[in-house]
Amino acid sequence: MKKIISVFLSLIMICSLLVPAFAAEKEEKCDCGFNPVIYVAALGSATVYENPGEENERALFRPETGPLVAEAVSVILPVLPALIAGDYDTFGDALIGFVNSAFGALALDGDGNSKENVYAPEEYPTDSNHGIDYSYYFGYDFRLDPYTHADRLHKDIQTLKALTGHDKVQLKASSMGGVVAMAYLERYGTEDIETVIFQNCPIKGTAVAGELYCRKFEINKDALLNYALDAIPALEQDFLQGFLYGLATALDDLGVWSLLLSLVDPIVENLLDRVYDEALIPIFGTLPGIWSFVPHEYYEEAKTVMVNEETQAGLIKKLDAYHYNVQVRAEEILNEANKDVKIYIVAGYDIQRTPLVSAYMNTSDGTVDTKYASVGAVTADIRSTFEAGYTQAIDDGHNHISPDFCIDASTCALPEQTWFIKDMLHCTTHDGHGKFYEIMLTSEEQFYVDTYEEYPQFMQNNIPDQTFDKIEGLTATEMFKKQPNFTNFVMMLRSFIDTVKSFFNNLF
Repeated sequence: MKKIISVFLSLIMICSLLVPAFAAEKEEKCDCGFNPVIYVAALGSATVYENPGEENERALFRPETGPLVAEAVSVILPVLPALIAGDYDTFGDALIGFVNSAFGALALDGDGNSKENVYAPEEYPTDSNHGIDYSYYFGYDFRLDPYTHADRLHKDIQTLKALTGHDKVQLKASSMGGVVAMAYLERYGTEDIETVIFQNCPIKGTAVAGELYCRKFEINKDALLNYALDAIPALEQDFLQGFLYGLATALDDLGVWSLLLSLVDPIVENLLDRVYDEALIPIFGTLPGIWSFVPHEYYEEAKTVMVNEETQAGLIKKLDAYHYNVQVRAEEILNEANKDVKIYIVAGYDIQRTPLVSAYMNTSDGTVDTKYASVGAVTADIRSTFEAGYTQAIDDGHNHISPDFCIDASTCALPEQTWFIKDMLHCTTHDGHGKFYEIMLTSEEQFYVDTYEEYPQFMQNNIPDQTFDKIEGLTATEMFKKQPNFTNFVMMLRSFIDTVKSFFNNLF
């Protein structure tokens, strides 16, 4: 009995010593004046493994490129003769087998849960460092329900607050990170948040997901070429830039792209349904993370194509929860959050969107349609302008039509806090973006599209100088084409190709 009493008294003494210590730690606040930043990263921010830590560990996404390409070649090369002979089923067997072998383990079950041996290892905050040069990286398994990530983000925010001695954090969300941030705001509100930056985020979805999930597939030659050319200015090597640009345009002149697509068309016609039914639907139709990209106008139709109500009721419940509670209510969520936190939305435009769907005319940042990233802007088609006489949809006393007559921002959820950067490739940034975001993160008060003269609502991305310009004169792509090294190389390459073409024309 004495031993029990002694142990009990010892526990009381230990607790009495720990309580003041915990209280002192809790009362210790950081007075640096800058709330820590969490970078809610894009799709693929964490590698998804099969059997992580085991001898047979395999990276499912993103896989190592070399082995994946080698496997594809080993599977596809032997069946090319069958394809040339018009035996599409033999080729289809090999192609579908490869897709299922490479990515099949990513699939979730009928309740939207992963296999136990397939997951992305999670990292948690451990460092108290914070400041404008520091940010905590929040990566996640892109396949899962966005609310799953929102719950983990909430825990990480509490941990980071305790580590740094701050009452609030700031979120910088990029691409799919915006989906996670929106799910977080809907579920947990703004009590722990000071600032949210949305950079090129599919807040209202993206047309490529909507149309592909509705089994709408189309390859347009001009869109494919423009998509490739629009990506070239983001490269850093003049030689490579010039070579790719000259080669792509020369091959178009020679009719090579049209020839290649004419060869692809019968493959699509004969195998599209099989690829959907035997690979895409069983794998990607089960992923709530990808479903979060499907815009509302496609959503219910996509469900009839991609999921089964009887065998996937649990999955559908998760899909509906995010779609109808977050995406459909995005404007409401943002406006409610805007009462308490600073919110900034950045959308790119005038980049050719993914050329696999009929919506290839939507102006975009190359991945996310501008109208969805901006949460409601009216946009002209890519490389087009509004018709003469077009007037701003909502007259709020401010001009929200872009100088190039391509964007009407008056219909955005937050028109005074939404910026548009022309020729900004999806989530591809430079020092100019860094300075812009630094002001957002350090500003004590919300600033707006008319606060700073150097940061108007519509800006031209100047990649060579790593700045933003007024939208006038040359576009970033045109400036890129006029760089001396680039121009000289392209001229030489095109001249060489023309010589070869002339030689063969004379020969035959």
